[in-house]
Amino acid sequence: MRRALPFLFLAAACSSSGPNQNATVIPTLSVGNYSADMGPSPVGVIPAATLHDAQRNKDLEVSIEYPTRGGPFPIIVFSHGYGSSDHGYEPLISYWTSNGYVCIRPSHADAGAIPATPPPAPPVSTASQSRRGSGQQGMIIPLPPQTNRMEDIYDRERELQWRNRALDMKLVLDSLSDLERQFPELQGKMDHARVGVGGHSYGALTALLVAGINGTTDPRVKSVIAMSPPGPSESRAITAQSFANLKVPAMFMTGTNDRGANASETPDWRKQAFEDSPSGDKYFVLIDSARHLSFTGQVSFYDMTPITTTPTSSSPYYGQQPMPQQQRGAMVVGNDRRIFQMIKIASLAFWDAYLKSDQTARDLLQPQKFEGAFSGAHISVK
Repeated sequence: MRRALPFLFLAAACSSSGPNQNATVIPTLSVGNYSADMGPSPVGVIPAATLHDAQRNKDLEVSIEYPTRGGPFPIIVFSHGYGSSDHGYEPLISYWTSNGYVCIRPSHADAGAIPATPPPAPPVSTASQSRRGSGQQGMIIPLPPQTNRMEDIYDRERELQWRNRALDMKLVLDSLSDLERQFPELQGKMDHARVGVGGHSYGALTALLVAGINGTTDPRVKSVIAMSPPGPSESRAITAQSFANLKVPAMFMTGTNDRGANASETPDWRKQAFEDSPSGDKYFVLIDSARHLSFTGQVSFYDMTPITTTPTSSSPYYGQQPMPQQQRGAMVVGNDRRIFQMIKIASLAFWDAYLKSDQTARDLLQPQKFEGAFSGAHISVK
């Protein structure tokens, strides 16, 4: 039931289109053998399991999703962004799982620190509304530079918090056999020799720490995906040299609207994680118009009424916030869905290439084929 709710919400939103609105169905993206639809395997869910770390005297909650048919499967341990939880990123996690992966999400100490519902997006002008009515899906209003509150908060975290997040990931890897004993449905499902780690935002830093930046490599980790990764940052104790220790295959993903904690933390700043990493099985994916939250699978339903007054947004975390009257990157549903479909397929191809040794997947990640398959996505490889 938990997984069905987002789809019911999407269906309700689409069915509510008025007579003057063109409810265009966004086609499912397919690239070779890959589709952005769910994979062939039904997904089993263990919504909450508790692991105990005796050294830290800490209980860690994790959620687990696994293919119900066949096995064993590679394992992905995914770290959520600041303030999210082990139940976040469901559209992405269930997609990977349905395509043959066991996905485990730890709930870090900062889980829930930011409300699940972000402040509402600013209204769109009448001119933009008329463009929307013309049936052109995926249109965007230019996005001026702005900061990212989620990353602004995690930018103030320090080594103790980073280390504890990385230790949460290590605890999951240490506890795989315990999980199989505790949950018989996992027996025969997990291939302990094929492990990838991934994360978004603060979770990207967490995954990279486990994968080897700053010299602390977990030998069990075979590959890493870092979505909205950090570049060099004094406040995060990351230098250009930090990434030189990243020896495992890595995919770094960001978007042209993916801003960091301050104006200097641009997509080019995020790309430095790729540029400063050693050559060999490293990939940088840049998606046009992708925002920081595009990687969560969040679909935006924005108010399309004309602006008549200065709008404000209210959040229990940020308080009352005035909004500028100019348009700030408001997107129609189609663009969000198209972007997320590219994120799903590109990330799955990387996992398949390095956790399943799939040569077809590696071929798809080569620039000529990748950019020919994805309109609005770019890849660099070294």
